[in-house]
Amino acid sequence: MSSNADDQAGWRLRRDHILANRTLSVPVLTIRRFFRISGTRKASQIAFNLFICVIPIAIMAFALFAIGKKNISLSQVMIEQFRLKGRTADIIRSTFTSNRSIIKVASFITIASFAISGFDVAAATQNTYAEAWETEPIKGWRGALRGGFWFVLVFAQFGFTQLLQYRVGRKGPFVLIGAIPLCFVSSYFMWAVTPRLMLGRQFARSALRPGAILGAIVSTTVWLVGRTILPGWFDWYGRGFGPIGIGLALIGWTYVNAISWVVIIVGTWAYWTKSNPDEVDETYSTAVDDL
Repeated sequence: MSSNADDQAGWRLRRDHILANRTLSVPVLTIRRFFRISGTRKASQIAFNLFICVIPIAIMAFALFAIGKKNISLSQVMIEQFRLKGRTADIIRSTFTSNRSIIKVASFITIASFAISGFDVAAATQNTYAEAWETEPIKGWRGALRGGFWFVLVFAQFGFTQLLQYRVGRKGPFVLIGAIPLCFVSSYFMWAVTPRLMLGRQFARSALRPGAILGAIVSTTVWLVGRTILPGWFDWYGRGFGPIGIGLALIGWTYVNAISWVVIIVGTWAYWTKSNPDEVDETYSTAVDDL
């Protein structure tokens, strides 16, 4: 009985906290929630799992795709994509081996093991959403299924944006004009779908629109900034650490992306709280009544 009363008091306190949040602006809400859920720690967890999963799978996927094509290697693609020259280009060439060498280790078990680690990326993201929304993460096979589907969506988005980067790198700034809206639209779709998958609840179509727009803006900005920053990072880390430095640059940029993800997650929550007061009231009132 005492436990039930404590749960009711907790839900009421949480509901009162949400009502108080409506007096704050979205940026203030976003910053407060980011630090309340230890956003940097969440980003570190997401970045670590992304790096050990997405990067190896992407390398193997490229090698399998390019095996029948002559004079195409991952190192050459990166050199053209980021317009690297001189010693930096040489370091990139020594970092990535040939496509045939990559395929030799790309067995089913190897690919499956990296793919399974994608569930850790999904789990870390689900937990971030759960803490931002102050709810329980989806458990059991439903959580794993939704997480697996979400990871496929994320990997497809990653591949698409990298293809855009490559085309811009080869064709020049004129292609960038058309690539920006494509990146924006694909990012919007991903961030419109992600909360529904990660939270496992129904939202009105308009409820997540501001968050999806925020996600598209942030993701497209990070994509554009990467074109400017990464060549310098490859040069700086590469000159200091050699091929290992290229990995360090990729780890650093993965963390930047993970930080942006957490900002988008808490920003989506902030917009949802401010823009959908009736839905927020119903969510927390129902939770109290069910106890």
